Amino acid sequence: MSKQFSRRDFLKGAAAAGAGAMTMGLTACSPAAAGNSPSGAGTADNMVLSDQTYRNLKWKFEVMPEEYPIPEEKITKTVTHDIIIIGSGMSGLCTAVSTKESGADVRVISAGKRPISRGGSNHAIGSKKQKELGIDYTPDTASGRHAAKVEKHSAACYIDERKWSTWINNSGPAMDWMIDKMASKGLKVCLEPGYVDPDGILTVPAASHSFYNEEVPFGMLFGAPLCAQAYADIFKDMGGEIDFQTRALYLIRDDNNTGRVSAVVAQNLETGEYIKYSANRAVVLATGDFSKDPDMMAKYSPWAWNLYRNSIDTTKVDYDVALAFNGLYPGDGHKMGLWIGAGWQKTYPNAPMINCGAPGPKVNSIDNFWGINLTSDGKRYHNEVTNFSYGAIAILQLPDHIAYSVWDSRYAYIQDIWETFGCSVNNENGILGATPEQMIAGWEADVEAGTCWKANTIEELVDKMGFKGEARANAIESINNYTKYAEQGRDEEYHVNPSVLHPIKTPPFYAARTHFGKDAMTFLCVTGGLRTNEYMQVCEDDDTPIDGLFNTGIMVGDYYAGTYNFVMPGQNLGGVCNCLSYILGRRLADQNFKFRSGRIQRVSTPEDESAQNDGSSMASLGSGDASYNDGVYSGTGSGGMGGDVKVEVTIENGKLASLTYTDNETPEIGGKALPELVEQAVSANAATVDSVSGATMTSTAFKAALADALTKAAK
Repeated sequence: MSKQFSRRDFLKGAAAAGAGAMTMGLTACSPAAAGNSPSGAGTADNMVLSDQTYRNLKWKFEVMPEEYPIPEEKITKTVTHDIIIIGSGMSGLCTAVSTKESGADVRVISAGKRPISRGGSNHAIGSKKQKELGIDYTPDTASGRHAAKVEKHSAACYIDERKWSTWINNSGPAMDWMIDKMASKGLKVCLEPGYVDPDGILTVPAASHSFYNEEVPFGMLFGAPLCAQAYADIFKDMGGEIDFQTRALYLIRDDNNTGRVSAVVAQNLETGEYIKYSANRAVVLATGDFSKDPDMMAKYSPWAWNLYRNSIDTTKVDYDVALAFNGLYPGDGHKMGLWIGAGWQKTYPNAPMINCGAPGPKVNSIDNFWGINLTSDGKRYHNEVTNFSYGAIAILQLPDHIAYSVWDSRYAYIQDIWETFGCSVNNENGILGATPEQMIAGWEADVEAGTCWKANTIEELVDKMGFKGEARANAIESINNYTKYAEQGRDEEYHVNPSVLHPIKTPPFYAARTHFGKDAMTFLCVTGGLRTNEYMQVCEDDDTPIDGLFNTGIMVGDYYAGTYNFVMPGQNLGGVCNCLSYILGRRLADQNFKFRSGRIQRVSTPEDESAQNDGSSMASLGSGDASYNDGVYSGTGSGGMGGDVKVEVTIENGKLASLTYTDNETPEIGGKALPELVEQAVSANAATVDSVSGATMTSTAFKAALADALTKAAK
């Protein structure tokens, strides 16, 4: 329905609102750094990049191959469902089960031969398993707020907190759902120990859920494949179909790549036949990472690519790859999205998953060694008390990427039981911690295997470690200084918490080495990719959602930044692969759920955007003294509670005389807010209005619609 308000109705006895600058939510897609093989660089002149030449370059992966689209006569059949999900990993199968369970018609296609996933830690906040064990960890507890805030700040807040909020607010119920689903297939759940930081910075309660059975108790490392298989079995039990060995080739987007994504063309890898999968409602990409594509790595994660380019075999792609540390997938879904107009994430570069750190006895199972860490010149290089991801990054800053660790035999007795990798709270999965004597036995076995050194004096030890000359003198001095710091209770160099400083003076002494590229710094994959909003819709560069296209799992853009740091262990599987996939499935099945649609409305002109932002841009739209061209002008703003908000303004004598709006909003929220917003706008003769409390979405959409109309009317 339409409602009309006159300027004269509101100006009686009221002072006109003062001028104010209009807030604009504009997005600019920053170009990524150049890599090693952009197309178009063929002559001596254009081999040298400048800002202009770089912006004009196209990488090979950004251009659809010439053999696509496949001629219609070569497509042997068309399969139609409401929802098509591409990928049979944790995220794709979780989405499929959630969607199917909610009553939707869904089919899964996958290039792999079977369900697949890696690892097994699933972080959640406020699950029933945590409550059962008396762990008070919810979004509203100090521990919950602390963990989330530290993780965000570790990413320099260069993330999309709207997706994070969806995860944090729903991770408990989503994990409870997963626990029940896994139990239906005989899988048990345990909690991995939390992380204890003596400074409290990286501390997080037990929150990583691992699934296991009697045959595979090591859920922390091998539970995810069990879960993926369980999801696939549940999906099939509900009548769902999974077409394995069916590789998606490209998406079909209607209206010359401006409309809805309506289908995907795939190839059966066994028979070679081409199949068109039509989607009445949605296509969901869940195809994994892009670490096997050298050009994508060079462009989007260049620092990781420069480190690992010699160890990643990009000539072979295994869609059934299990736990491997030399890259996983070739970015099929990312490329398909780019070919039909999807934007790339705003966060640059894409964050890799790297871990290891300096070797040695670990207080927490995912630690860097907290004792002394030395470089090849015999000197300390950082505060050692951190986790194994940050410890790895510290080593990667060293010129030769080599680090050494030293400890004494007394170190085994700093705690009664040592947390071992794979153990659980209350030892539920049967993997026990180690006693001091068992720790020493392990060190002796490492010495026998040649992976550790042992000596009765510090001098003999550093000789065995290979230190010579000045480096040898530095190492002995560093070790002696460390012992002094421990005994005096103050680290004069890196200020390690005194509670974890331990003298190195009880023989025998032990040492180990980490050498990047040989025995450490594991690289699993790279995170992120396509621009994705909080509803998991794939978006264009200006954040406009592409109707009918969604993605989930590790390829979701702007969820991580810097490096995947394990501050909240298991966040990837627990967050994007399970919780957000579970929520997406529920929303896809709910035909009343309002996904964002329509083009993002501009609140400025191209001239405004190209000009220096000195605060005066668009000032006329925010000024009560503004003068407009007489006439009737319409505007649209997206994102209201009930969809788009549309307005029609009438300008008389250069002023906003009246305003009509279309009310699709909820009566109790947006319907009540709109008259107040109109009153402000007509009174102010401007688009500067204050949002109405409790109706932020309606307010934002109204302001965008009004700005759209007044931009057209502006002189």
